[in-house]
Amino acid sequence: MATRVLIIGRYTLFHDGLSHLLGEQSSLTIVGRARSWEEARQMVAGKHPNVLIIDHDSAELREADLMPLLENEEQDIKVIYLALAQNKMIIHNRQKIANVTAVDLLNALQMDNNVIKSRGESEK
Repeated sequence: MATRVLIIGRYTLFHDGLSHLLGEQSSLTIVGRARSWEEARQMVAGKHPNVLIIDHDSAELREADLMPLLENEEQDIKVIYLALAQNKMIIHNRQKIANVTAVDLLNALQMDNNVIKSRGESEK
């Protein structure tokens, strides 16, 4: 079964770039692209993603607003923040990976968080 991904970010380039990168992966399905928390709430409820990829650099998308998306959801949703301006990826449990690459993102989508953590710790 493919991992269902919802991309959340204000900028078209963020959506387009990730859609292009992730669209090439047979194990992933992009279920939607939201520009606001309101759109994201509707898509989480209706499309049931396994992973949220959030543009951490969008001023309107604050972490406190994320919790309502996850509270009513019975399934476990992995959250990945991408800070493109800083070239970092932050996984919801606050693991950080510096000098992030497309491979790191794909690994985070498909691998256990413990593997990501050990790579992130080696980057510090």
